[in-house]
Amino acid sequence: MHLKYIWVDRGKQKYFKREVWGGDNENQQIPYEALQEIFFTYLDPLRDAVNALKPYSYNNKTAQLFNELTSFKKGDDTETLNSEIKQKMASDLYSVFEDTQKNWSHILRYANDKVNTHLKGTGISNKYPEIKMNYKGRKYSDVIRGVELKRPVFKEPKGEQEYFEIFQNGLGENNLIYTSVVLGDLLNRCEDADLQIYNALLVEEPEAHLHPQFQNTFFNYLNKLKDSGLQIFITSHSPTITAKSSFQNITILQRKKDRFHPFSFSQLDENDFSTKNRKHLRKFLDTTKSQLFFANGVILVEGIAEAILLPVLSKYCLDVPVDLDKEGIEIVNVGGVAFEHFAKLFNNKSAEKRLKSKCTLITDSDPKNGVISARAKKAQGLNGKNLKVVLSANTLEHDLFENSEDNKKIMQIIYRFLHKGSAKLKGDFDAGTLMKKLKSNQDKGEFALELRDILGRDSKNEEIDLKKMKFKVPQYISDAISWVTEK
Repeated sequence: MHLKYIWVDRGKQKYFKREVWGGDNENQQIPYEALQEIFFTYLDPLRDAVNALKPYSYNNKTAQLFNELTSFKKGDDTETLNSEIKQKMASDLYSVFEDTQKNWSHILRYANDKVNTHLKGTGISNKYPEIKMNYKGRKYSDVIRGVELKRPVFKEPKGEQEYFEIFQNGLGENNLIYTSVVLGDLLNRCEDADLQIYNALLVEEPEAHLHPQFQNTFFNYLNKLKDSGLQIFITSHSPTITAKSSFQNITILQRKKDRFHPFSFSQLDENDFSTKNRKHLRKFLDTTKSQLFFANGVILVEGIAEAILLPVLSKYCLDVPVDLDKEGIEIVNVGGVAFEHFAKLFNNKSAEKRLKSKCTLITDSDPKNGVISARAKKAQGLNGKNLKVVLSANTLEHDLFENSEDNKKIMQIIYRFLHKGSAKLKGDFDAGTLMKKLKSNQDKGEFALELRDILGRDSKNEEIDLKKMKFKVPQYISDAISWVTEK
């Protein structure tokens, strides 16, 4: 089955037209019998769980679950539940209303006579309407429409149990209850040997109103159902869910200049994205790094210092400031120099096999005797299509220090503040002294955090007056930000 949307322009009328066809030829109609072999349930992102579970509501999901039951457990035995048995059960229940030994029939007759008496009094003789009252429904479906869901207040009540109404629950809990009722119906269809049809569940934004831990358990449970005969489609903006997904099942939709482009890992072969690449990406694709799939652009960096400083440098220190958050730019700290596994998502020559967002890779050149390091050369080799590799002259801290006299003064003050016991507190010192001190990631992280707070105006360091001192950004960082933001 194929689906296509066509833009129709008829002067004042402009709209999208949907076309659905079967087979290889467009406009080939799908037989009604074929459509009957497909059943799906769609859970929209703004699902109203309270109304969908409310007794007697339209399209009641609880009633659908009971309607499709073909068997049930009675003790250790399994009882059949076909249409004849369902009708017999309903007749047995409703016979209570007609039993003259019960009060229900007398209450109904009394109320019926009251209304007819008033109709006779208010109407014209022999022309007034006469009504006949009856308790509504005589079918199994009428009974189950009134099933009510409540949540017990106490797990182990010492006295009488009390209940929360559905509307008193949190939205996240109600979404889980709602989805569980739907799954009960769908899995019952899958288990019905006489109902050999295709079953699917379409869930849009399952993360709605669920915190990350709930998202994990919910998504993991859905994954367990993949062998039950139920196919599940999920659309999501949650990096938590994306991080838990198998690569082969991920398709990313990106919009570029009002056009949508799909990127699917299943289309990549071993040459495009090797097993080694997949294993490495799976290892590091935690919730933070998986946000790159939702970004307008990505900046890959090798350490904590770059990840901390780039947002504040771009927002406060560029000649033309750029708010990376506002631009939808995600900074991904690779935690080393294993850039290839991330870079291959952007630098493929084939347009269908790369992400449409741009990516900048920033790494240190670490030169010796004027020659950049071997790993920097390797990083340069990753340049291509939507990926731009930018090298520092030396390292980030070294280049920031040497970029201007104001930079040097500010960083010297921070150095002294963080290392008050150092022998080199007084007087001037060079970039080499700074880099000897910033050896570990912890040292670099602490230094970067203090510099970020000062540049972001979150520090009250009395020695630094940013109205008199201007911190300047090295050109390579400016170029990297300009390229990824397309400004």
